[in-house]
Parts: sequence; C-alpha cells; structure tokens
Amino acid sequence: MTERETTPSDERLQTLVNRLLERDADAHADAVEALGDVGDQRVVPHLFEVLVIDAIANDWAEFGFPAALRERDPPRYLDLPEVRWPGVRDALAALTDPDFDSDHAWVEWESWYSQQDIDPLVGFEDWKLRLYRSYLPPVGGLLDCGPRDFDVQDIRWGNCDRSFLAALNAPDFVPGEAVDATGSGGDQDRYLEAEDTVFGFELDGTAYAVPRWVLFPHELLNATLSGVPVSLTYCTLCNAPILYDRRIGEETLTFGSSGMLLSGNKVMYDEETETLWDQHSGTPIGGHYLERDSGLFLDQFAVTQTTWADWRAEYPDTLALDIDTGYDYDYSFYDGNVGFFEHYWNREEIVQPGVQRADDRLPEKASVYGITGSDPDAVWVVSVEDLDADDVVSGTVGGQEVVAFLDATGDVAVYESPPTPVERTADGLVDGEGTEWLVERNALRADGATRDRIAGRHGLWFAFRTHYETAHVLD
Repeated sequence: MTERETTPSDERLQTLVNRLLERDADAHADAVEALGDVGDQRVVPHLFEVLVIDAIANDWAEFGFPAALRERDPPRYLDLPEVRWPGVRDALAALTDPDFDSDHAWVEWESWYSQQDIDPLVGFEDWKLRLYRSYLPPVGGLLDCGPRDFDVQDIRWGNCDRSFLAALNAPDFVPGEAVDATGSGGDQDRYLEAEDTVFGFELDGTAYAVPRWVLFPHELLNATLSGVPVSLTYCTLCNAPILYDRRIGEETLTFGSSGMLLSGNKVMYDEETETLWDQHSGTPIGGHYLERDSGLFLDQFAVTQTTWADWRAEYPDTLALDIDTGYDYDYSFYDGNVGFFEHYWNREEIVQPGVQRADDRLPEKASVYGITGSDPDAVWVVSVEDLDADDVVSGTVGGQEVVAFLDATGDVAVYESPPTPVERTADGLVDGEGTEWLVERNALRADGATRDRIAGRHGLWFAFRTHYETAHVLD
C-alpha cells in the first residue's frame, strides 16, 4: 500500500468528528476510539473541546463554577445522558506525547494544549460553534456572533455560563461602620474583617467598598451609584477588578459574564445587544458594537485593591456592600478561601487557560497596574511588587507625562506629572522646581494647580501582554 492509501481520508475524519456532535453517548464512544486509532493530530482540537465538557459535566461537584453552587444540581444541559465522551483521555494520549491521568487531568490537558499550535481539520470553527450551540447553549448562543475579531479556536469554556454565573445587580450599600466586624450592635451583619481584600472606589465624592470574596461568585456588579451607571467587573483568573462606566453615548448597558475565556481573561457581554467584550481592555470583540465602531472602548474609574482596614482608615465615611444581596449564595465559602485561583495567581508552573507561556520582561504572574491612553491597543504598566513606599515612577503614557506611587492604602495611584524629578515627602510630593503637592484621591494639588488622577487597571502581567498589541513597562 502507498502512504496515501494508509492515511485516513479527510472525509473519514470529518465523519468521525461530526459523530462527536450526535446526541448519542455510544456514538461518541465509537468515534472517540476510532479517532484515537487514526494517528492524525488534526483531530486533537476536537477531542480537547469535548474532553473539557465531559470532565466538568460528569464531575460537577468537583469542577462546577462558581464553586459555591457545586452542591446544587448542574445545569440541565450538562446533566443529560448524552453529555459524555467515553475514552476521550485515552484517545488524546494515543495521539500526543503526554498521558495525564490524575483527578485533574483535564486541567493538565488544558495547560498542555495551551502551549501547542495544532491546525485542526478544515471547518473546525463551524464544528466548534455547533458543539457549543448544542451542548453549551447559553454560551454557544453568544459565541455565534458576527463580526468577530478573535479566532474561535482560541475561545475556552470557563466552566460556567450567564445562567448561573449571575452578575450582582443593583445591590445595596450601607455605612461601612455598620458592617465592620470590630464593632457591635446594629441590624447589619458585621462581616468585614480588617484583613479582607476590598475593591474601593470613589464616585462624586462618595467612597464605596466591595469585598473581593463577596464579588467572587458573581465576578461582576451592575449598579447606579452617586447617579453614575457602573459595572465593577472582575476576572478571577487575572485578579483584575476594573470599574467601567456603563454608558455609551445615550445608551446604558447591563454587563454579564459570557462563560467564555480568551487568553486567560473573561469575556463579558451586554444584555442589550449581546455584544462580546474583552473584560480587560473594555473593547468590543464580537457583535453589534464591534460592527458599529471597532475603535470603541469603555470609560473607566480608578479602583483601589487594598485591605478593609486600610481603605476605611483613609475613607472613614465609606459605604460598603450589604452582604444581604438576595442571591442565595453562601458567600462564607470564599471568606479567606478562593480555592484553586490562588494557584493560578501565585504558581508559575500553572498556566491560565489559552495562554502560551512567554519569557518576557516580567514574570507571567507578576501583579501590575496598567494605564492606557487614547489608544486602547497600547498599555503601560507598573510592577506593584517592585514598588516601595518611597518610590516614584515617572514615565510617558501615550505622550503624557505621569507619575506612579503607592498611596495611603498601599495600592498604586497614577497622576499627571508635575515637573520632574518628583520625590515623596512625609506629606505628599515635591517636584523638580521645589513645589510641594498634596495627594488627594483624584488629584494632586499645589497653590491652585491641579494634576488629575489617571484611572488604571489591575491584573497579572500575562493579561497585559496578551490583551494589548503593545505593552510597555515603566521602570
């Protein structure tokens, strides 16, 4: 026989991968076994996609997300008898070098697959859209949009969808002193401990605090605060809280989590048009708003990531999120425990879904604070871990001179720069001309002069290098 005769035809392979889409677990098993025997790596992307769905659907109590819902039944579409692809791990092992067989094998396969560059069979994009529409309908309905500026092969399913990773909508805020755990009495649940991580921000002179562990199972908050419609979005993989203005011209959007990931970062959507949005850059990546204006990006406000004690010390009149949200979540599940996300944040050997490792200017998991200018495709970052209390970083962001330093809460703050060089003093800053500047939340002030604060975004370094065309590091 010739080599051509012993190689399975593309038609035969297409028939087999299409059988993976049938509503029949026995058909899945037969197709998986046959694909493992063919020795053609072009089917690996197809097998990987069904591996992830199979692993999560059939072990919801271990891998369901958000974790606070694992004791409940999985979504019905994951609980159907045909949502199984028996033998898929063995087939992948037969076609590739690794053979992962731990209880978390699908996560190990995810890390391996993220480092590969495997061309699938022709028509893979349509095949994946069919898979998602059929087996992950709330996700597939959003993914099947146009136009798109991403490759469908790069999209990952994030163990969830918009039906059960519910945004925290219109929550109440109460005086911070009423929920401070060091106090006593009152009608509120005093749940905020001094060391709790909070996301703090200020709108129209009113300070607000949202504890990370309460936002965790929502990943997103929509509210109108101080008359401003905002979304506090949070990517748990990137540890990236970003506060967006929900207004686009005369329109006000309501954001939610799509259940998809792109380069390790959550993909948002808006309920009004079902446009897909990049959470980290605040730009449309698929659907109505991308078609309307490909250069559009959401305005944002500064968010401080600090402890409750430090935030309240600086803003004693702050309001805080009322933990009685009405969403029936056991938020205490996340109090001091964010599970495997600690590993994603802190362990260099763990790879975020869909992220190819890169030897770059900073470690992949370095905590950084980034600023964009008028071009949403370029970002300038400051390494949080390398910044000491007395340091001032000076640089140019999109043609504008800026200074960055740690504020009174211990988090990074960026402002338009006074004349350089700028140094820290006990009371604020002193510029290159000897003028002393008072540091306020939203501005530097000196003798009637003002330098405005520039809103930035938190996250891990990999999210900045993968979600912007150009990423600069300010030293």
